[in-house]
Amino acid sequence: MKATLTNLILGISLAFFLSACSSTSQGWNDFLSLFGKGEPIDPNSLELLEGVSGTKLLLINTPTIKFYDLAVVRYSQYAIHIDLFEMGAPIGALEITKNEVCFQGECAPKSLAARKILGDVSYGDLFDDIFFAQDIFGSRGLRMTKEGVLTQRFLLNNQEIFYERTPQYTVFKNLTKGIVISIQNYTFPDMNPPNIRRRQ
Repeated sequence: MKATLTNLILGISLAFFLSACSSTSQGWNDFLSLFGKGEPIDPNSLELLEGVSGTKLLLINTPTIKFYDLAVVRYSQYAIHIDLFEMGAPIGALEITKNEVCFQGECAPKSLAARKILGDVSYGDLFDDIFFAQDIFGSRGLRMTKEGVLTQRFLLNNQEIFYERTPQYTVFKNLTKGIVISIQNYTFPDMNPPNIRRRQ
């Protein structure tokens, strides 16, 4: 089990740090086939992927993973699928199932992956709760601001946790360990801006 987790962590780290580790086109098509039959999707066209599911600006800053770029998050009855991109090119896919966290086919039990990625103050379904913008740690420290922002801030095992969510973004922080997961809605820029008046 330790070897599997080590392989998972190494695989994730290498994919995030080395652009040469981009997945092959065939591997990408195989991954997309997990979502059932449908129109073929061009992995180089983020606009088409946005139409399939929500495009997010994803930040993962943990001791084992550093990632900040676009991601396409898809939900099925079996898993949360996160297609990762680096400068517009697909670099891999993260899959969170009922019992495991997988990257490019390498899987580890959720509770073990959560501890290795998010630290000791975590639990197996913490990934799910963050990506679904649900309460974490049994709604501990839950408050709603006047603006309607749901926040949780509490101390657990001498570690300060901050969690905030709105319809536009979700942010999880372990302030003690410097761990951050931020998921923000992303809208593609308008490629046809209005004409600017010409000088006369």
